[in-house]
Amino acid sequence: MAPEMIGLIGGVGGTVIGVLGGVYGTWNELRNAQGPQERSYLVKMAVLYWIVVPLFVVLVFVLPDPWNYYIWLPYGLWLTSTIRRSAVKQQTIREAEATPAAGTD
Repeated sequence: MAPEMIGLIGGVGGTVIGVLGGVYGTWNELRNAQGPQERSYLVKMAVLYWIVVPLFVVLVFVLPDPWNYYIWLPYGLWLTSTIRRSAVKQQTIREAEATPAAGTD
């Protein structure tokens, strides 16, 4: 088998496995939501991530050198801070939904 074909199979196979992993992770997160507000927030975050991450990948391949390397820093900072903030907000929503409302004894 030609080396180009092996590279193509690896590239396509890796992409398919990555997307399937993302779909599975998104599905599990939505399935494990414990309330309607949490589920709504998770849907918003999933849409955001499913737009930004593929956009970043496309930009890495489309932008010329050295610009395709320069987008790694803002993307990395955005991704790590957004993951942390969304985890904290999700926990806050989960705790708020678990607390019984006043006057509903």
